[in-house]
Amino acid sequence: MGISINIAQQLALIAPVVKDCRKGIMLGRQKMHFTPPGWTDRLIKKLARMGIPATPQDLFQEDGFCETYLRTIGWPKLESLDFSDIEGAEYVHDLSEPVGEDLTGRFDLIYDGGTTEHVFDIAQAFRNVDAMLQEGGIFISCVGTDGWFGHGFYQVGPDIPWRYWHHSLGYEVLGCWTMSRKGTERPRKIPDPTNSNRGAEHRYEVPQFLFYVVRKLHREGPPKPVIQSHYVNY
Repeated sequence: MGISINIAQQLALIAPVVKDCRKGIMLGRQKMHFTPPGWTDRLIKKLARMGIPATPQDLFQEDGFCETYLRTIGWPKLESLDFSDIEGAEYVHDLSEPVGEDLTGRFDLIYDGGTTEHVFDIAQAFRNVDAMLQEGGIFISCVGTDGWFGHGFYQVGPDIPWRYWHHSLGYEVLGCWTMSRKGTERPRKIPDPTNSNRGAEHRYEVPQFLFYVVRKLHREGPPKPVIQSHYVNY
């Protein structure tokens, strides 16, 4: 998965949260997916309203990847990790396998632009993110959540940011939203589903991403059991 119009806007909106990070990595080297007509002009106008002047040259690079765009919107430099070096990743590792000491505690920012949903052992991928992230570091994920049948191994619901990252690992949730790939509606804020009826289930009319931002806090002892919000009172 790469960066399409609404993801690009959301990354710009949260840039102030990550601007002070110094050692960041993206899972899978992300590309700018901007072939539909009108998307470039739409993004430039949106960025201008955020106080970010930009031209097409400030958004795109010849190889199609996203580093130029991230620099324009104020993100720190990100390296990349992938299971192959075919797209120029600085780190090669299969996220289905535990990371080694060389990657443990190495980063203060990790961006998952839709890679973890393509990792068969997605739970291990999340454990690897936790292992690679420094205390105080930020993890940002944008993954398919509804209407993406066949796209990856998984679609991810709100219990991942809230029940896993927050309640089990003790991370602070800085924001959690759903948003469509190309619609103009505002992102929908997703609160903690714990104790909501059936985990705050919701059905969408068009395919959606789940976009969340969490911060790693100091943790003593092992993680708490991961219990889906449906079942916390059983």
